[in-house]
Amino acid sequence: MKISLTRTALLGLALVPMVTLAPLSSAAAKEPAEKGAAKSAVAAPHGMPSMPKINYDGGTAIINFVARVDDETMADLAMTAQNAVIGGAEAIRINISSQGGSTSASQFAVNVLMNLPVPVETVAMSEIASAAVALYCAGEKRAMANGATLYLHQQWSFREIQDKTAAAVVREHRLSSRWYEDLIHACTDADSDRSLLDYSSRDVVIDKSQATELGMVTAKMGDLSMKKTWGPVINVVSPAKSMMSFGYPSPSRQ
Repeated sequence: MKISLTRTALLGLALVPMVTLAPLSSAAAKEPAEKGAAKSAVAAPHGMPSMPKINYDGGTAIINFVARVDDETMADLAMTAQNAVIGGAEAIRINISSQGGSTSASQFAVNVLMNLPVPVETVAMSEIASAAVALYCAGEKRAMANGATLYLHQQWSFREIQDKTAAAVVREHRLSSRWYEDLIHACTDADSDRSLLDYSSRDVVIDKSQATELGMVTAKMGDLSMKKTWGPVINVVSPAKSMMSFGYPSPSRQ
């Protein structure tokens, strides 16, 4: 009998955490979340800054993109923007500083951003190069900070290509280039001097005044002031692994 009682007692103790962790109703879950948000604004210990109260009820989600454009960073960017919308953000702002990277990776993120049900704003914070310019052009409202530039150049040459795959790779290159060029043209006014965009024979750097003349800048930095920010600011940065080797660039890189 003692053994039976002991086993029963142990079973009861094991079930306590499971009962405690059972899903709460939406009403019950909301109250602790609100209390938690309120507590986050309480002053921290002496010498430490107080934690801000995080708002998840509308507002603009801020994403700082300071990274190469590759599959991993573009997936992170797309997921961050999508999750913010799911969480209640009413707009997305992406502050960009990037040397570019993969055109196909940027195409993925641009298509995701352009299909979000909320407006997307992009801001050039410093140099934005090649494939990252496509990311900048994904914004419905676009702004450039003083000193920021847009850098355009031809896609890097291919590595060795086997004869049997050459035609397919060349076609992919042409389609990717056409998508990029069409997006850049859509980012400018039809009556602007698009000769500034001709990077077929030389690299091109477009400064803020030129971008404004071309229609690539559609808002002033001061126009982007927000009434409300959604959630915490999120940084998307390149992983710690080594960057692209400039001596041996990957195919389909801008």
